[in-house]
Amino acid sequence: MSIAFRIVQTAAGPVGFACSARGLRRVVLPGKSEPQVRRELQRLEPDAREDARLNPDLAKRLVRYFRGEPVAFDDPADYGDAGKFETAAWDACRDIGYGETSTYLALARELGKPKAARAVGAAMGRNPLPIVIPCHRVLRSDGSLGGYSGREGVSFKQRLLTMEEAAAGATV
Repeated sequence: MSIAFRIVQTAAGPVGFACSARGLRRVVLPGKSEPQVRRELQRLEPDAREDARLNPDLAKRLVRYFRGEPVAFDDPADYGDAGKFETAAWDACRDIGYGETSTYLALARELGKPKAARAVGAAMGRNPLPIVIPCHRVLRSDGSLGGYSGREGVSFKQRLLTMEEAAAGATV
């Protein structure tokens, strides 16, 4: 299967994404440099080739998102060999709207597995498409941030939530 990747410059730094014929496979959160993001994409998708023209619409939406604009990411996903529970958790997470939050427990209940909140958290930790699958919008039941495996950990999660809250509040 042919996989291509692209790196785009955003207000938060370079962001990378990779796509197959079936859909979006990877998103790499903003890095310190383009070479760093390229190395990460090549580590995750070793057979991928770089294509600076790949999915221009997604590239524009990522730029707008990191500019603080409300953006919808309804791109088809290629989850590779991920399991049913993980893909269901990721799909449920994609339904959390811009500027909104949910909890690991609420997602577990939505999946019909009310005792699986930790498993939902583990699935979010393996999210191959951060931002597109907005795992940063998933909180602990007590409202605290919980973890975040993305760049800079929970401080980056807080920055994303603050940015979205401000933008969502401005459009109401």
